[in-house]
Amino acid sequence: MGPSRRAAFMTAAGAQSPVDLHRAAFTMSSRPLALLGPDGRLSDANSVFCTLVRRDLASLVGTSPDWIDPWRDGRVVLSSPDGSLVEVSLALVPLPGGGTLIDLDPWPEARQRAAERAHREMRAIIENAYEFIGLLSPEGYLLDANRTAMSFINCDDLDVLRGRPFADTPWWAHSSEERAQLIEAIQRARQGEFVRFETSHRGRDGQLAYVDFSLKPVTGDDGAVIYLVPEGRDITQRKRAEDELIAAKLEAESANRAKSNFLASVSHELRTPLNAVIGFSEALLSDALGPLEPERMRDYLRLILAAGQHLGALVEDILDVSRVELGHIELAEDVVSPDEMVDSIRRLFDPYAIGGSIRLTVALPSSVPRLRADSRRLRHVLLNLVANAIKFTPAGGSVTIRVTVGPEGMGFHVEDTGIGIPAEYHGKVWQPFFQSDAQHARPHDGAGLGLAIVKRFVEALSGQVSLDSSPGQGTRVSVLLPPERVIAP
Repeated sequence: MGPSRRAAFMTAAGAQSPVDLHRAAFTMSSRPLALLGPDGRLSDANSVFCTLVRRDLASLVGTSPDWIDPWRDGRVVLSSPDGSLVEVSLALVPLPGGGTLIDLDPWPEARQRAAERAHREMRAIIENAYEFIGLLSPEGYLLDANRTAMSFINCDDLDVLRGRPFADTPWWAHSSEERAQLIEAIQRARQGEFVRFETSHRGRDGQLAYVDFSLKPVTGDDGAVIYLVPEGRDITQRKRAEDELIAAKLEAESANRAKSNFLASVSHELRTPLNAVIGFSEALLSDALGPLEPERMRDYLRLILAAGQHLGALVEDILDVSRVELGHIELAEDVVSPDEMVDSIRRLFDPYAIGGSIRLTVALPSSVPRLRADSRRLRHVLLNLVANAIKFTPAGGSVTIRVTVGPEGMGFHVEDTGIGIPAEYHGKVWQPFFQSDAQHARPHDGAGLGLAIVKRFVEALSGQVSLDSSPGQGTRVSVLLPPERVIAP
């Protein structure tokens, strides 16, 4: 209501209504109202006015409102007794008899304060959010970014980035592919589409971080896009957890396959000697073959003994692997003469090599120092390596047992010209019951424990074992024992 209409209202009310009606309307008004007498001093004020100016009625009556500055129509500032300032709109309405009605409107000030408070609160939320939040123009130029986003690139001056294309900022400098993905996303968001994708970034520590990134268009009253809001959540921990979960799943599946392979391999290896024991025992106990000559009976007993020994050796190998994995292996430290041990192994395998038309040789340095090691375990290692080499070397090939001595320690190398092992299996041959080629696995005896036992025994001796092999080119397995196990001459 303008000043002239207020004056007309007051004049009409005075002409048509009693004084008490005027007083009730003045007192109960929701607007801050006060009356100035012809002398310019306050004569009355309602409770809303007293609350706004923070003064009681008794202290107001008879005073000049010099705390209203400037004293004119329009926007003014009220100074309260406590020193606080209140901005209001002021209207002065002349009244009959020379008085004036003061009409204050505090709502512009309240709206301003509310807007300022909302801005501060929203800014506090944005600045302290865990997510990366920013503001872009529809064309993709950076207008704003919160502290979380700025700290991610180790930058504390937004002004050096404001106004630049978002795709040209440090957040996207690590990958041209992901920068191109962002540019495409901005084009889609300009058309009003909400875009979301996963991306990776280099954080301020240089580590790769995974981010769930989105672009949300903000439209004006006419529906046109006026801003784009980029938002990113660091999901590195979640991605790592997912990777660990996948790895655990694959490991569990691998363990399940290993269990199945274990059962299949052990069943086969146990069944073969057991069938021999059972078959020849039944032949001895039954009369199906008629009376057996003593020599025939001894042959059957020798076969039963060989099958039993094979079965016992297999069980012992399984127990050896289990003991090492559980840390229950005990080493008997004694002095070993490597040349004597290698020579005895050669003599042991000579008949097998000759029977398979394989040349078995030994290569020793001119002087071989002694070792401090578990002779039984070391002998077991070399027996397994030589047995494997002969087993997988065709007729006409060769197997060499080589000993080397140097600053790095003493090495035992078993080299053959056999079928070889593909590169993809080099890391798996050390696993129990693994056999590198199905077409070669079953024609040869053994459960695939040899190299698994070798690796565990060598590591128990503080040594290292390595493999060099390729299909058709043969295999070289090297065992290196540390220099502290070598006894100086």
